[in-house]
Amino acid sequence: MKDYFKGVRRHIGKLDANQLREQYELLSGEASALDTLFRTITLGIILVDETGTIQKSNPAAKALLGMEPSDALPELDLPYGKSSKREISITYPEARTLELQTVPVENGTLVYVRDVTAEKERSEEELQRGAFNAVRDLASGVAHEIGNPLNALSLNLQLLERNPPDAAEIIKESRHQVERLDGILRGFLSALRPSRPNLAPAAVTGPLTSCLSALKSQFEQHRIAVTVDVPGSLPTTAIDVAQMEQVFFNLLKNAFEAIRDGGAIDIDVTYDDNDVIVRLKDSGLGMTSEQVAHLFEPYRTSKEHGTGLGLMITARLVRDHGGTIAVESEVGKGTTFTIRIPRLEKRVRALK
Repeated sequence: MKDYFKGVRRHIGKLDANQLREQYELLSGEASALDTLFRTITLGIILVDETGTIQKSNPAAKALLGMEPSDALPELDLPYGKSSKREISITYPEARTLELQTVPVENGTLVYVRDVTAEKERSEEELQRGAFNAVRDLASGVAHEIGNPLNALSLNLQLLERNPPDAAEIIKESRHQVERLDGILRGFLSALRPSRPNLAPAAVTGPLTSCLSALKSQFEQHRIAVTVDVPGSLPTTAIDVAQMEQVFFNLLKNAFEAIRDGGAIDIDVTYDDNDVIVRLKDSGLGMTSEQVAHLFEPYRTSKEHGTGLGLMITARLVRDHGGTIAVESEVGKGTTFTIRIPRLEKRVRALK
């Protein structure tokens, strides 16, 4: 459409009245078709300008949100001007789960609202069936074929380490490849054989601190500054400590890999009446809107040797804890992950 306007503007001085009328009718028809699509599509669409004012929204947005978008958006605290994706739960006009996605556009931000209630209500097996068929077939065949050779190769490499030092570099690289293959295999099996969390009362800072300690040397080696802001006391949550360690390790590892030497990771832990909230912000490369839109899907990764399973498993573990995970990112300005884990005892807010 923009190219069309440029073309008409460039040649408008050469057009007579009939030609102008033809161009107007053509444009009117295109605009009418787009308006019909905008009004009838089931995906909620809201266009917000740079000041946060709604410029346009379709009927689906109001129907999905259960109220006028102008009333709903101030309560959602969306990151305008950034790519983001998260889920919210609403109870009016009926209980359902919505996916909210923001996409920066010229002079504003597009907000997409999608009803994902049916997807959330399906069993995990149904959700995985389509996307994981290839993974399942691969893992079932590969697990048996490479499991024993990996163990044998690892033992042989340990024996080779006793030989003269000229083989040390080859051995080091070989062991690295063995560890990488083993990690891929474990990732596949973990994705295909999820275990339910063994929930017990605990603070989320425990597994977070363990992960930071494990990665401390790597952060120091690459001059990555890590800051952690935690209040003096936090509400108790019901968590599986081992699984939450996996969540934080995956997120910290992703942040580490996205940051060049000398970057920063800022971790902020807060809470509200319902949840304990952990925000992990890095100063890395950031992501495009397309990358954010497919972030928690398998095989969607920007890493050379990645599978995309790490973040998919992370999101599943958070959901299994009854929590939510959201992401917002901007190319060149880093990425922020926000995890919300329900408080064990939710605070009752007094009516004013």
